[in-house]
Amino acid sequence: MLPSVQQFDELCEHLGFGHCPRSIGNPRQEFVLASESVFQRFSKWDGQKSCFISTQGYENLQYEAGGRQVPKSIIYGLTFFDFDHDTKPENAFADVQRLSEFLTSIKVAHWVQYSGAKGYHLHIKHIPTRFKFDHRDGSSEALREIVHQVQAHLKTSLGLNTLDAQTMGDPKRLCRFPFTRHVNRFGTVSGRYATPIEVNTLATADHSEIERSSYRPRFFMPTIEGDVLTLKQFIDRIGVELHAPETRIKPMIDADFGFTDAEESTARFIASLDFKCMGVVNELKRRNPSHKARVHACMFAKSIGLNQQGFEAIWMELGTKVGYVDLHNHEYRAFQMASIFDNERMTTPANCSTLKRDGCCVGEVCPKFVDSEAFFEEFQMPQKQRRWRKK
Repeated sequence: MLPSVQQFDELCEHLGFGHCPRSIGNPRQEFVLASESVFQRFSKWDGQKSCFISTQGYENLQYEAGGRQVPKSIIYGLTFFDFDHDTKPENAFADVQRLSEFLTSIKVAHWVQYSGAKGYHLHIKHIPTRFKFDHRDGSSEALREIVHQVQAHLKTSLGLNTLDAQTMGDPKRLCRFPFTRHVNRFGTVSGRYATPIEVNTLATADHSEIERSSYRPRFFMPTIEGDVLTLKQFIDRIGVELHAPETRIKPMIDADFGFTDAEESTARFIASLDFKCMGVVNELKRRNPSHKARVHACMFAKSIGLNQQGFEAIWMELGTKVGYVDLHNHEYRAFQMASIFDNERMTTPANCSTLKRDGCCVGEVCPKFVDSEAFFEEFQMPQKQRRWRKK
């Protein structure tokens, strides 16, 4: 039940989806340059495919090797919280109530939506701020880390157990657009719509009532009350300290693996992993590497085309040189490796934000390191005002 194109444009501006370019998809993504293009795609997809839209706008789109188009600047205007529970959607509703109540108490502008299935979304609306977003200088990882810390702080302090961990710390996350039909990843249409909920009714509403009304929702502009803050102003208001990742930085271990042949497969693997993340290599120099370091090494091996047997041979050689305490435990190690190599969903090595959180970062020694505390001063950029002509 998409509204008219004029109402659609007004809804985008009102909810924080106004800036273009931004991406849409179901889930394959494409960039669109105006809200009219979003409306055209969603009108075609609604009821057949999911209608997802990026929570942020972008600028400075560039082509990378292979023809992939990526943004080098991000217009941060929404912080997105996704609450889900497979069997008890009322638990997700209780969490969104709790977060909304907290944000209302500190007068922060936000809006809430029922997903149309078993979850709820909450968006904090910000004054749009332009940041650099480039993996080459660490700006994209720094922003991800900051957003993750904010969401983790709220998750822990408010007990938001149904907040989806996979969506935390992802500024490029897509979300369902309001008043579009819910279609799951298998193409099944539930008959319900993603439906905004007035914040001032959350305290008296219940999930069953919201679910029933989502089959035939009425179009309206949800009321957004409270202060619209920049991301930094919001962080200051809730009192989040942005130092946690840097406190888990590990000192460099003054040791060498002792490889004498640079062409040896294990030596080449370590050199490649060191280029990707010297912090993981640093952890592998310990006699008992952490579980996370082992996982990240295994994920990297898989990403460069090694199979489980090839990585096991490398691990045995590393363990022999360093003296790993559990090198004899072949059966359990094979089971753990198989959980990664046999999992089709585990394909991409972790980014710097995850590696920091997992204690696999050596700090300023690494050329990719960016201190989260300095992010706003270093990577915030003046925002360009761009107006699109309407035909």
